[in-house]
Amino acid sequence: MEEKNMEIKRGSFRESISKEETVIELGNIDAHTLLAGGGAHDDDDEVYHQHLNHQTLTNSLSHRQMASLTALCDTFLPSAAAVGGDSDDAATFYWTLASTTPTPERLGGLICNRLRHPKTWILKLTLWLLSTWIGTVIVCGVESMSWVFPFFHSFPDLPLEKRQRIVQGWSLSYFSLLRMLFRTVKLLTLFVFFTQLDEAEDNASWKAIGYKGPDPEFRAQLKKQFLQAASKEHKDHVNQDTEHIMGPLYKGIVRLDYPRDITVDSLRRFGFPVSVTRRKSSSSSLVIHCDVVVVGSGSGGGVVAGVLAKAGYKVLVLEKGNYFSRNNLSLLEGPTMDQMYLSHGLIATDDMSALVLAGSTVGGGSAINWSACIKTPKHVCKEWCDEHELELFKSKLYEEAVNVVCEKMGVQSEVKEEGFNNAILRKGCEELGYPVSNIPRNSPPDHYCGWCCMGCKDGKKKSTSETWLVDLVKSGNGVILPGCEAVKVLHKNKKGTNRKISHGVEFEYEYKGSKEICVVESKVTIVACGALCTPSLLKKSGLKNPNIGKQLHLHPVAMAWGYFPDSSSSNVNNVWPEEEKKSYEGGIMTAMSTVNAEFEKSGYGVLIQAPSLHPGMFSILMPWVSGTDMKDRMRKFSRTAHIFALARDHGSGVVSSPTSISYKMKQVDERNLQKGIEKVLRILAAAGAEEIGTHHGGGRRLKVKEVSCHEFERFVKEESRRPLRDLSTPLCSAHQMGSCRMGRSPTESVVDEKGETWEVEGLYVADASVFPTALGVNPMVTVQAIAYCTAQSALEALRRKRCS
Repeated sequence: MEEKNMEIKRGSFRESISKEETVIELGNIDAHTLLAGGGAHDDDDEVYHQHLNHQTLTNSLSHRQMASLTALCDTFLPSAAAVGGDSDDAATFYWTLASTTPTPERLGGLICNRLRHPKTWILKLTLWLLSTWIGTVIVCGVESMSWVFPFFHSFPDLPLEKRQRIVQGWSLSYFSLLRMLFRTVKLLTLFVFFTQLDEAEDNASWKAIGYKGPDPEFRAQLKKQFLQAASKEHKDHVNQDTEHIMGPLYKGIVRLDYPRDITVDSLRRFGFPVSVTRRKSSSSSLVIHCDVVVVGSGSGGGVVAGVLAKAGYKVLVLEKGNYFSRNNLSLLEGPTMDQMYLSHGLIATDDMSALVLAGSTVGGGSAINWSACIKTPKHVCKEWCDEHELELFKSKLYEEAVNVVCEKMGVQSEVKEEGFNNAILRKGCEELGYPVSNIPRNSPPDHYCGWCCMGCKDGKKKSTSETWLVDLVKSGNGVILPGCEAVKVLHKNKKGTNRKISHGVEFEYEYKGSKEICVVESKVTIVACGALCTPSLLKKSGLKNPNIGKQLHLHPVAMAWGYFPDSSSSNVNNVWPEEEKKSYEGGIMTAMSTVNAEFEKSGYGVLIQAPSLHPGMFSILMPWVSGTDMKDRMRKFSRTAHIFALARDHGSGVVSSPTSISYKMKQVDERNLQKGIEKVLRILAAAGAEEIGTHHGGGRRLKVKEVSCHEFERFVKEESRRPLRDLSTPLCSAHQMGSCRMGRSPTESVVDEKGETWEVEGLYVADASVFPTALGVNPMVTVQAIAYCTAQSALEALRRKRCS
């Protein structure tokens, strides 16, 4: 390979190779390699740079709106004086004003192009109002007025001290819209500031807060592969490394945004009949024929696709997100959220009470989740069987399914070295006598990686893209089409009955800058888009079941934090956790406590676990009381542990669309979370935290070692009793379920025990939306087990069709 055809791209050590050279260098890769999402060719370079968020989003906010937005950004992140003795990096961090970075402009682009919340229009209107003196009086009240002419001022013209008091007032306001405004602007400003990248893929604040950026081992791994690929000796072995470079699915990825003839040829060579049709309103489109079309590639769709393809049926997988092979990951928080999470990671309930995260990439949530693999609890199986009359959950088939999926993922409970947060959780529980146990995971004992929420760099975390979808590709019976969003399920009246029967899916994708519509004709259709997207697809497909979109459960999460100084700040010889340990490193989930889980009683309690928080997510959850205080908190980022309480919720919500979710937490769920927070604060203190606090907007904190037992008890009781349903404390959700639940009749459910919809024959749902209730534990194993059972039902249907 000539030197001129290779370059190191901004620290990523990715190869820049022409299409022709790709085929030569990687050896024996057919034309379909050009369609692989992880290949090293010109179009992938463009995708890669978009992945790193180097593209500029169009900002259509007016000059007035931008003036208000810039003033708000500078209110949340003003310039401040550094503490004496701080390093140059820290001094620069404190001095930096939000508007001295691209934060306001990037935030404007994000609001205009990425934010799909139903109340986005109110934010834009408020920005305009704040640019006028009368609008500022309406939104900000008397605080915006002065005794000096001209008496009334627009928000950008107010001094910083007044702006900060106004913003702090919004956070505790009686009016919910003002609390929503505070939370929205705070969330967006801090997230953009702490995740934005410069041309060197760096952020000027990271050194000051003790953050390394992408996993250093990952960069070293890419550099090593780059140098090996450049060496002559390595070329003889390049075929062996193709899978590692391009990902285990590269042979089965077909990208429809490539030239039509290449796409059609590739699909036909995989054994999928394709016809090209002419449309009046657009260019020619495709009709693809297969046995099964699966919408979604996560823990539900991936399992069904793998099982059916291995059984000999032609399976086409449609995935809304893109495929990021191991070496195409960025392990950068901002770009990953933008490219691998649903709606760019910007989903919240309609009232902004809960932030919601869901995967949207090949592998779905399994590609970016935290590895926990907990089997369906026995009390949940009993409840679903006895109270919901679903015999599946006491059947041999379900027991077999749980064991099969755990074996496929290599689930084990050992951990060689525990990370910062989990070590603290374990130690605190042991000190207090609380039960604590290892969390089963789909990764090996030595998998010490805190970046798996951004994809797994070495494939050791066994997501569906490393397991079931690999079965699909290796079977030779399936392909995956990334970047394709299902528009509706196709169905027709079944002869001789009043029931309908499915016959495929209509989907869209982007081709040459415009949307193209294609059709998949199939014998069986599987919808597995997740609990947020599946209801919308079913409704758009004409299904009328009133239960669609209802009974959404979120597993609401509330957190508390504890600060554990390193030796440089505490002057203590025996520092624990060890000085080199950081809050964002190590296995994400390895320990949990069931001290308030109520497994043996009602079954509705809370689990206590540890999260993965990189700077962006950390900053939006921590309370804001002033710009200087926020920077002080961020300076402690790398040694601040977080532990959370996760509730099995009685409360439920409604999915109107993937970005419009109403949810009401019941009082009993709030009480359970409050009990959990009380335990979490005690755990942090028992583990040796110097300082503890919650995420409540008041921002109270307690220096544990400087107070009496009485003061400690009072703090814990007061903070844990604070309300959680009034927007004063941010809640989170990474588990969504129940919005198309399984049941015994169409009056109370969307699908039957086999996963088939009541309304349309041959249309199955195979994701967490079919859960009859909230689960109460991490749902990946349960989703995969139910999907495995649904796959058996689909197999029976396919065999009947083959015989007929």
